[in-house]
Amino acid sequence: MTWLDYSHPMVTPLDKRPRSGPYSGLNARSAKRILTKAFQESGLPFAEEDALEIVLAAAGLDRTSLILRGTEILKPEVFETISEHMHRRLSGEPVDHILGWRDFYGRRFTISSDVLSPRADTENLIRGALSHLEGISEPYVLDLGTGSGAIGLTVLAERKDARLVATDVSASALEIARINARALNLQSRVTFRQGSWWDAVPDSERFDIILSNPPYITDAAMEGLEAEVKNYDPDLALRGGADGLNPYRIILEKAAAYLKSSGWLGFEIGSDQGAALRKLLSEGLWTQISIDQDLGGLDRVVWSRKCD
Repeated sequence: MTWLDYSHPMVTPLDKRPRSGPYSGLNARSAKRILTKAFQESGLPFAEEDALEIVLAAAGLDRTSLILRGTEILKPEVFETISEHMHRRLSGEPVDHILGWRDFYGRRFTISSDVLSPRADTENLIRGALSHLEGISEPYVLDLGTGSGAIGLTVLAERKDARLVATDVSASALEIARINARALNLQSRVTFRQGSWWDAVPDSERFDIILSNPPYITDAAMEGLEAEVKNYDPDLALRGGADGLNPYRIILEKAAAYLKSSGWLGFEIGSDQGAALRKLLSEGLWTQISIDQDLGGLDRVVWSRKCD
């Protein structure tokens, strides 16, 4: 399907002006306008943002260069790439999966269908981790269920003296995390281990902080997930059991034993799980239990500290 093939059921003829050729007069700014309108008419959320990301990536521009060079005529190969990506987006594929990367905490992370694409809400976990690590020299960090590596590798990038152990049950996910570690030049300070939760962590290890964004979607809620999540994010990274808390229970069974004295444990949680996690933690060896909200005012991160 070409750019000018308006037979696609979700694309209307946005510009039928005569052209001397298929690329005549089309620049990055006009491409963004066409994509935005097509996405809006199909009911896609964040239509303008998605259109902008697709055009910038295909044209090799950033927001500043779009202002300066946005009227330059697109090269044929750029034109075709934008066209292909537009139709993939109209078919329901998320932009980050189309492009193969997601920006997170100011850095670019490669993603694939084997990992959960990092969300902006997860940056709350990063901010809390960096705060709790203040005053601790050469912190030793554990990222359980690392996926793309976005959480643990971001902490490493922000703390130049930190070391990291990153685990995942999926070998494919760990390969993506290794790619990201190399891209960020962090591979010398991270150890990757494959296994299910504590099976991947030697009994002798002790950490200053343990971080995790485990699967927390309930079995019932899985059925009602948006298609963009259900069809493109791995089930393994989403499903948390009947009440969404199974991975948290597994982690809490041994977390205190793997922490140094007064070490910290930080979880990302579903917006309706704050009270349940607080209850689980209050029944164990934990103090200073607190819940951080995201920018929308919803519960997003739970913190607790190992009792001495």
